[in-house]
Amino acid sequence: MADAELSERFDKISEKATAAADRLESARLRTRDQLKADVDKVRSQADAATDKLKEKADTARDNASSQWQEIRTKWHAHVAEMRGRMDKAVDKINADTANADAEMAEGYAYDAIDFALDAIEEAEYATLDAMYARANAIALRT
Repeated sequence: MADAELSERFDKISEKATAAADRLESARLRTRDQLKADVDKVRSQADAATDKLKEKADTARDNASSQWQEIRTKWHAHVAEMRGRMDKAVDKINADTANADAEMAEGYAYDAIDFALDAIEEAEYATLDAMYARANAIALRT
């Protein structure tokens, strides 16, 4: 039963990534104002997800979970710093500065994508390890 639940949860990663990729594809045709509205909406959703992760991390009890809590805390601090920089950047009008701000935002997007890809690999490992641990526990009971 736990194996099926873990697999279902892992499947949500690709579903969420596919949905995000579809939204990004359609975003190419949107105006600047529409994109700003999209950014605000998705940022709010990302903030809610970060808060949810923080709540889960705060309830961590074992050492491995504590390590994830530390990673999440560092990631949350990084996200807050980058968003603060980007918020300040949005207020600047100079075209040269706007270009530099766009490059910074793109760099942040690449970093976030790389982090997500690494997290997927770790999630796969953790899921398989959990499935193995459960199978091992069952085998040792008999």
